[in-house]
Amino acid sequence: MIHSHIHVFIEVRDQKLMDVSLELLHEANELKKQYKNKGIDQKVIAMLLGYQIQSMIETCYRFGADEVIVVDHEKLMYPTSQHTTAALVQCINQFHPEVLLIGATVVGRDIAPRVAAEVATGLTADVTILEVDPLENSNLLLMTRPAFGGNLYGTIICPDTFPQMASVRPSVFIKKEYHKPVVVPIHVTVNFDQNDWIEVVQRYHKPEQAIDLSKAKIILSAGRGVESCMDIVLETAHLLKATLGASRALVDRGVVSKVNQVGQTGTTVRPSIYLACGISGALQHTAGMDQAQTIIAINTDEQAPIFSVATLGIVADAKEVLLKLKDYI
Repeated sequence: MIHSHIHVFIEVRDQKLMDVSLELLHEANELKKQYKNKGIDQKVIAMLLGYQIQSMIETCYRFGADEVIVVDHEKLMYPTSQHTTAALVQCINQFHPEVLLIGATVVGRDIAPRVAAEVATGLTADVTILEVDPLENSNLLLMTRPAFGGNLYGTIICPDTFPQMASVRPSVFIKKEYHKPVVVPIHVTVNFDQNDWIEVVQRYHKPEQAIDLSKAKIILSAGRGVESCMDIVLETAHLLKATLGASRALVDRGVVSKVNQVGQTGTTVRPSIYLACGISGALQHTAGMDQAQTIIAINTDEQAPIFSVATLGIVADAKEVLLKLKDYI
């Protein structure tokens, strides 16, 4: 059986496309280029599932889809383990994708392992790096994710079963508008079980968090090294109009809220400026911020791992640096 093309599951929630799905369309185009360099032609296929989603098809093309597969059904009004999984499985069995990318949202984390089990393939979860195997005559996807609490990275391949499947953390990649030509989408009819063993009875909207680290342009992030001077950290963040970030150490100690945590078990961020104060830079943390445009690290330990990803490193007491910085704001 021939498997081809890079498929992206487009998650729809509250009649909106989730940002991670659009990020994955761009990353799929990057993978497409890598395949093309090896003489392998691939298309980026958006798998758009939902109810009354006709207006969203153009958005898929705008953000990088070459073709769009549409499953429009009332049972897909809300994504559920039963119906979303069934629709995806039937699409996979019909189109035989080479690669399938799913956002590691609450929905994605629920359905991805179910889909993988149904089609008897492997799944790499919480991926942060995607690459095509550079070896000649290889079409393998290299899927890299943090492991052992972020202390190291593991690259996983799925050489014997298809699709090569990964769930990818939101905000790891960026969105990009392509404005590809809109062609007639492929409408697919799927069959659902007569009995609904999952039913949406009532939906509750969780109040939005006071901050959204993933959208912050400037982040001043605090680590254990500045625990004793958080008042200065907060004042400096206010003067810089920066969003407060934090390492897991401060969150675990109850100094800073979980919503401020940056890293593998927190939020992945891509700000213009990331100012890390008193943060050693374990992989668990740097996995969530190493794509920032400019990283400024302040630490008294010149061997701190944070300096390996920093654009500018300052070996000093962060408290003293922040106090002097205030004079220039």
